[in-house]
Amino acid sequence: MESLFEHQESLDFLVLSYSLLMNESDRGSVLIGVSMLDEQLTKLFEAILPENTSKKRKKEIFDSRGAFGNLSSKLDIAYVCQLLPADLINSIHRLRKLRNDLAHQIAPFTIEENLEAIYEVFSLTRGNLAAGMLHLSEEFVYSYLLEKLLTAEHPTVQGKKLFDSKDDAILFLSEDKNIKKKLSEKRIKVMFVIGVSSLAALIIYHRDKIIAKHVSEAQVPL
Repeated sequence: MESLFEHQESLDFLVLSYSLLMNESDRGSVLIGVSMLDEQLTKLFEAILPENTSKKRKKEIFDSRGAFGNLSSKLDIAYVCQLLPADLINSIHRLRKLRNDLAHQIAPFTIEENLEAIYEVFSLTRGNLAAGMLHLSEEFVYSYLLEKLLTAEHPTVQGKKLFDSKDDAILFLSEDKNIKKKLSEKRIKVMFVIGVSSLAALIIYHRDKIIAKHVSEAQVPL
C-alpha cells in the first residue's frame, strides 16, 4: 500500500506548509496551521460532491451558516461518514480546541510553554507521528546547523575551515549554553510545524484514496 511519504501531492504539501509555518510566529503557526487543516477538509468534501451540484448549492453547503460551516462540523461529518481515521479526527479536534483557546488569549503565546498540550495533540494519532516529529525535528535543526558550521570559513585564517572535524563542531554546540537554548527553541517549533503539516498531508492522502474508490465503484457495471 502506498504510504504518506510516497504520495507526491501529500509530500509536496508537507514541504510547502513547513516553509510557510516556520516563517510565522508561534501564535501564527497555530492559527494558520489549523486554517490549513480546515481548508484541506473543505477540499475533501468538495471532491466528493455530486458532479451536477450547482455553484449556488455548493456555496450554500459550505456557507459559514451551513452544515459544513466550521471545522468542528466538518470533523464530525468526516467521522460519521468514516472518511478519515478516528485518530486523525481526534487529533485535529484537540488542535482546534487549542486554537480556539489561543484566539481568545491576550497573553503572549509560545509553543514551548504549551508543549505538553501540543504533544498531546499528536499523541492521539496512531503510529509513530509523535515520535517521528521528535526525530525529524532533531535531524532538521542539528544536521542543518552542523552542515553550516562545517562549511564555514575561519574568520582570521584564509582558506581554513572554522572547524577541523564534525566532532569539533558538535563539541562547540554542546558547550555553548546560548546556542543550546536557541537550538532547543528552534527544535520545538520545528516539531510542531512537522506535526501540523503531517496532519494536513494525511487529509490529502485520504482524500485521494476516497476519490479513487468512488471512481472504481462508478466503473462497476450494474
